[in-house]
Amino acid sequence: MTLTIAELEDLAEEALRNETEAEAEVVLKTWLETQGPQAQILHWRALLLRALDRRVEALALLDQAGTLDPASPSIARSRAQVALEAGLPAAALAESALQLAPTSSEARLGLISAYYAEGRGAMALELLAGALAGNPGWQDGYRQHAQLSALLGQSELGLLPLTRTIERFPDALEMQLQALDMLMAKGDHAAAAQLAEQALRRFGEHPPLLIDRATALDELGQADQAAAVFGQCGEPGDAAHACRLIRHLLRRGDPHEALRTAEPWLASNAATQIWPYVALAWRTLGDKQADWLERQQGLVQVYDLAEQTSDLTGLAERLRLIHARSGQFADQSVKGGTQTDGPLFARIEPEIVAIRQLIADSLAKHLAGLPTHDPFHPQLAPRRDRPVRFAGSWSVRLEGQGFHRVHHHPQGWFSAVFYVAVPDSLEQREGQLVLGGSPQELGLDLEPFQYVEPRAGRLVIFPSTLWHATEPFRSGERMTISFDLARPFEES
Repeated sequence: MTLTIAELEDLAEEALRNETEAEAEVVLKTWLETQGPQAQILHWRALLLRALDRRVEALALLDQAGTLDPASPSIARSRAQVALEAGLPAAALAESALQLAPTSSEARLGLISAYYAEGRGAMALELLAGALAGNPGWQDGYRQHAQLSALLGQSELGLLPLTRTIERFPDALEMQLQALDMLMAKGDHAAAAQLAEQALRRFGEHPPLLIDRATALDELGQADQAAAVFGQCGEPGDAAHACRLIRHLLRRGDPHEALRTAEPWLASNAATQIWPYVALAWRTLGDKQADWLERQQGLVQVYDLAEQTSDLTGLAERLRLIHARSGQFADQSVKGGTQTDGPLFARIEPEIVAIRQLIADSLAKHLAGLPTHDPFHPQLAPRRDRPVRFAGSWSVRLEGQGFHRVHHHPQGWFSAVFYVAVPDSLEQREGQLVLGGSPQELGLDLEPFQYVEPRAGRLVIFPSTLWHATEPFRSGERMTISFDLARPFEES
């Protein structure tokens, strides 16, 4: 029996949710071959191909769908988005998409991203500021403005539109909360503490404001004051509150209470945010469970792929072109360098396609060599029979004195770094990847358990929950590709 258009749409939508895109794509392809081109089904098949990282094919289908239905805003947005991800000029497509849906925030953000990618960042920032003036409730727009300002080296302008909106609408609590979130994301805890105090006087002891105030005080080193405010907040009702309280407890030297607070969240969808702090508590206590979590044989692997990489020089040249239009994000770990925007492995340049495939093959090898399945372990519990998928991919280019501060990747399953270029001469530990350790601001002084020397063509894979950083170096260029491996879909 031939499926209806509505049934095919449902099939595709479900496939995008449960990672069965390959099977669904075949069904849609067969339907189109027998029934002839139909814009909606071409669009859905393109979205399935995009999810499978087959963007060249997806773009061809979107062009065909756009010809059949030139007035469709959703098809136009998808054409612009997939072209942008692929590293192709997308501004003209994004302009057309916005013309078809002038009130669409999604289309406007797409145009702003396309302008930035094509080197028109100042125009993008001006467009975004104007849109926010006309739509002061657009919360995603404020986040994008702060990020874009930082990328353009104008971080002092980042919160300006939101500040003006708060001045216009002082009783808009959601705007105060967003400003607090953005201030803490960029590490301006003094300003966050002041704003939270002002908001508490205006709105009363609203729990999110109390949590923000406690967190800001804690990050400023005012532990006693923070403890008093955290005490007013009660038990955590969400993972963000739990993480902040656990950090506070570790900073105050109470790992037992930190573990008690963490335990209820380890069986939740937010567990990947909590496990890194559990590791710190166990290591502080000298608990051997820390070794079970982080130091089992096979969790960290180093692969030297230089001989399998056909053209590192060409890859480096391609990445430098991308970095020429990149900046430093406001809320990332990179200090003293640039980080590319958008999913790097979605790009279709031959150098990127080739290294992506080599890395995917290495990831499959890594998963096959992991220790036995363990239903309680964050890295060893997930299934391993699904194709490799990336939750994020990017490149970082550091120059002299550049480094990454200690961090982890809560959105990933495994994370990795591939070295494309390294300085000619490095002293002991300069530029090295540091695995283990702990965030300096927590004052735990836990020693890293592994240092990895950077070498061109080297791939290092490690658990996303593992704290890691890089050491600064005196001079030269350290350029890498980094990524997170997505956790496979599991039936709930």
